[in-house]
Amino acid sequence: KWKIRRGDKVMVITGKDRGQTGIVSEVARKRNALYVRGLNLAFKSVPKSKESPSGKIQKEMPIHVSNVALIDPSTNQPTKVYIGKFVDPESGEKQSMRYSVSTGTVIQKNIDLTYQKEWKDGSMDTDPDVVNKVTFQSVPGVPPFPEDVMREIQNRYKKHY
Repeated sequence: KWKIRRGDKVMVITGKDRGQTGIVSEVARKRNALYVRGLNLAFKSVPKSKESPSGKIQKEMPIHVSNVALIDPSTNQPTKVYIGKFVDPESGEKQSMRYSVSTGTVIQKNIDLTYQKEWKDGSMDTDPDVVNKVTFQSVPGVPPFPEDVMREIQNRYKKHY
């Protein structure tokens, strides 16, 4: 299980951006890599346009997960993290929490909702009033489809009606 998530504050511990801190913008688990906002920038060649008249843009490149360390919120220093079980005394519910190895403080899971600011309703989006409208009223004892259709779609080995 990964201990670093999107929205976490991390410090780069090796590489050209060593010692710099940033917020994780994307996690690529298949590549074991993270994208950190404003760090590990590289120039990429793109076709010339109005946005990039020189044909080059700066782009964040991935950083391997072993080259970053999570920041302890109490000391603002990089720390190792372990996942421990926590039982909520009020509800008795078990949860997995991230703890700092050096100080033992809980590292909360940040919920990154910055992408929601960019949401815009488009022409293909359904109006909320239409979504909430009830369009089918079931009748008890009557199947929702005709008998011949029900015979085709039903499981032969398990009777639903």
